[in-house]
This record gives sequence, structure tokens and C-alpha cells, in this order.
Amino acid sequence: MFKIIQSPRFLFFLLLFLISGLSKTWGQEEALLKELEVFIEKAPQYDAQKWQKIGSFRRQLDSAPQEDLRLRHHLNQELLNEYRVFKQDSAFYYGLRTRELAEKLQDNELIAAAVINLADISVSAGMYKEALEYLSLIEPEGLPENLRSLYYGLMGRCYSEMAEYSNLKQFSEKYNRLAREYREKALALTDEGTFFNVFLQSYIQFKEGNLERARKGFLKLLGRELNSRELALTSFILGEIYVEMGEKQKAIPHLAVAAMADIETSAKENLAVIRLSEIMFEKGNTRLASVYIHKANEDASFYGAQQRKIRVGAILPLIEEQIIDRIERQRSRLLTQNVVMGFLLIFVIALAVVILFQVRKLKRARKVIEEAHENLKIINRELTAVNEKINLNNLELNRVNHLLLEANKIKEEYIGFFFTQDADIFEKFRDFKSRVEVTAEEGKLDKVKYLLSTYDLKKEKEKLLRNFDEAFIKLFPNFIEEFNSLLRPEEQIYIKKGKILNKELRIFALIRLGITHNEIIAQILGYSVNSIYAYKTKLRNKSWLDKKDFDQKLFENTTLKL
Repeated sequence: MFKIIQSPRFLFFLLLFLISGLSKTWGQEEALLKELEVFIEKAPQYDAQKWQKIGSFRRQLDSAPQEDLRLRHHLNQELLNEYRVFKQDSAFYYGLRTRELAEKLQDNELIAAAVINLADISVSAGMYKEALEYLSLIEPEGLPENLRSLYYGLMGRCYSEMAEYSNLKQFSEKYNRLAREYREKALALTDEGTFFNVFLQSYIQFKEGNLERARKGFLKLLGRELNSRELALTSFILGEIYVEMGEKQKAIPHLAVAAMADIETSAKENLAVIRLSEIMFEKGNTRLASVYIHKANEDASFYGAQQRKIRVGAILPLIEEQIIDRIERQRSRLLTQNVVMGFLLIFVIALAVVILFQVRKLKRARKVIEEAHENLKIINRELTAVNEKINLNNLELNRVNHLLLEANKIKEEYIGFFFTQDADIFEKFRDFKSRVEVTAEEGKLDKVKYLLSTYDLKKEKEKLLRNFDEAFIKLFPNFIEEFNSLLRPEEQIYIKKGKILNKELRIFALIRLGITHNEIIAQILGYSVNSIYAYKTKLRNKSWLDKKDFDQKLFENTTLKL
């Protein structure tokens, strides 16, 4: 019966509703109520859209051929649907027209649907006697299941509302019993799992006082893709359940969403905004209560629902009275404040005269103070400049001292390393030389060749480099981690087991020791100059730093163990 609304605004307040449902903070509730105020302000825009849609159907109806009764019935039904919760008298008019056309078509199903529509409009307008008279014209046993379900559901709704507005207990109990019986009949005719089926099940639980089961049922419905009318009904009943449970704070977001859904679809039969007004009035928020009840009063007057006017009329005077009372209190406070301000004004004038004389004295004293202050500022600027120079000199001395300390440490370590390695090489060479000389004197050239083949220069070079690595890591124990911090995360260097440094790290280790020329580095490590340049360029490209800043950052980021 209702079309799904998919406007951005609709999706927005659905999301806002879900957020509010997950959190109970005052700030989010305030945001939701502010959003409702925006919807109320924009209600004329939504109504204009509704009128535009109605106008389109009217133009189609005016141009429809008189003999095409089915087309005219369809267009009258569309207009009835548009007016159903928008304007009662117009909806009733098009309801009568659909009934006349259905009778001309001699279509019993359409006639029954038209009568049910007229009864539905009568219930919405508070005309329960007329609604029951219309429904009495129908024999439900002869209706299709869908119409029979609507019939029983409408009967249940009619008696339920009659019970709500009945002041006599014997009648309200009777009406509630009949409402329950008809709702159960309607439920039996619904398909399991449909919206109407779950709604009726949960609503019956609500009316029987099983609030927790009803709450879970309606929350389950909110998890579905609902149209605006279904969302409004579901959210409103959830709000009513929370009110019955004594948790009005939890009811507010649901009622606000229901009210926004009704406003966006121009549903003037808006119970949610009335209930919100009552809650805001109880909380002492007179401003919001007044905004909501005036909106409810406008909607009830426009739609023509007498029972809604009665309900609005019950709270509207109370809100207005509270607003008037607040204005009177404010007026009384303003009068008192004006008297006090009068006395204060006289006192201030007298005080101003005294101050005027004192100001003149202060001006003379201030001039003397300002001159002294200017002199002090000049002295302070000079002192600040001197202090800045001293601080810069101290910083430079500290930097130089640190560099000297670092250089001395490196020299000590590597002088020791050099002599140790030199002594080791010298001993090996002397031993090798004597063995070659003895063998040569004996004339055993084959043995000399054998001795030459056993001396592995590559192995000796690797040993020398390993000793260099150990000496360097002793000086810079955190070099690998600190070097990796200069590289992007995905370009980190990991050393194989048993190794200390790899060839790339060894190049930058030499740079860290102050050896920056590619020719010298190539000579020490036994690589070509082009290879050294290629390795340096490759690693710098892996850094998150600018290439020109890499070496400087290397010196700053790698710490020497002093």
C-alpha cells in the first residue's frame, strides 16, 4: 500500500536512529531532537511535494476517459492513498468515488476494499460509530484472505481506540477484549514472517503487557528494510513500549524517528510528536514541548482528526500556561534588575567622578613608569642578545666536544684494530715466507706451488672484514636498528644468521667512520667504484628521507658507545 521512500534525508535519519539506539548519551539525544526541529521547519517543503504528487494524479484523472472505469478507479485509489494520512475529508471524498466506481464495475472485491478504506479513514478521523457502520456492511467470510486480514485488523484498531477514549471501565474492557479477538483473527490470516505478521504478534504482546517480548519483536522489525510508514509505526510503538516500561529516555529516539518519518511523508496523523511533547513537558523542556505540540495541533486541525484535537487540547493549555508563567517570572526578575541597575548607575556615576581625578594622577605616574619600562626593555633586549650568543657558543662547543670525543673513540678503537690486524698479518706473512724459503732452498718447486695454493686470500679478506664488522658494532652497537629507522618499513635490512654486517651496511659503516670517498671505500672493501656508487644509490632510494639528507641523518641518528 505504501511506497518505499529512498530520499537522502530518509536514509540520514534512519542512520541517526541506529546511532541513537546504540548510545544513550545526552549529546546524541540533543542532536536527534535538533534534527527533528529541522524536519518540522521543512514540513512545508514536504507538503509541497505531496501537493505536487496529488496534482499530478488529479491531472491524470481529469484527462482519463469517462468510459474507462478501471483507470478512473485506479487514479481515485491513488489519490485516496495520498490523502489517507494527509487530509481526512479529501481522503473520504476519494474513498466514496472509488466505491461508486467499484459498484459500477460490479467488482465485489473492489467494493469491499473501498468500504474498508472508508472505515479506515473514519477510524483515523475519530468517527468510530461510522467506521463500525461501514464495516457492518461487509461479510468477512466471503472476502479474500488479504482483505479479510485488513478487515479484522481494522476492527481491532477501531475497538482499541474506542477503549482508549472510553471513560467507563465496563466499556473499555469490552472494547479491549473485542480488539484482542479481532487482532488474533487478523494475525491468523497473515503469512509467517511478513511485516504485518511480526507487527501484529508484537503488538498483541504489547497490549497484553508482555513488554519485553513486544520490544524484542519490534526491534527485530527495525532490522529490516522498511518503508517510511512502517518505520514510523514500528518506532512509535517501540517508544510507547519504553514509556510503559518507565524508560522514557529510551523512548525519545524512537519517537523522534517516527515523527521525522511522518513529517517527511506528510502524515498529519502524527501521534509520535504528541507523545514527544508530553515527555518534554514532563522533563521541564517547555520550549521543545511547545514546538512539538504546536506542530501536532496544526497537523490535527489540517487532517481533521477529532480525537487528536482532544489529546492536543489536553496538554496545549498546560504548556501555554507554563510559558506564560515563565514569561511573568522573567518580567518580575527584569523589574527587580532594573531597580537594582538604577541604584548601580547612580553609584557608578559617583564612582566615575572619583576615578576621573585618580586617572589624571595615574597618567602622570604612568608616563614616568613607561619611560623606565622602555629603558628596561632596551636593557633586556641587550641581555637577551648576549645570552643568545652565549647559548649558541655553548651549543657549538658541546657539538665540537662531542665530535672530538667521538673521533677520539673511533681513533682509539681502530688504531688498536689496525695494529692487531697488522700484527696478525705480519706473523702469517713471516711464517709463510720462511716456509717458502726453506722449500725453495730444497729445490722443491712443486711444494712451493702447493704452499702458494693453500694461502686463501679471499678467506683472509673475509676474516679481515668480519673483524672490521665486530670492531664497528662494538663502537655502534645499535647501528643496524638505527640505520633501518632511516628506511621505509617495507625496505628494512635483515642480517642473515652468522653475519654481522652485509656489504651495503659495511659501505655506510665506513661512511659513518668518516670515509666518504667512493675510491677509498672501494679499495678497502675490494669492490669497483661503480659498485660502491650503485649500492649507495640503491639504499638511499629505499629511504623515506630526501637523498641529499640521508648521510647527514646517518651521522645524527647512529649513536656511538662512549
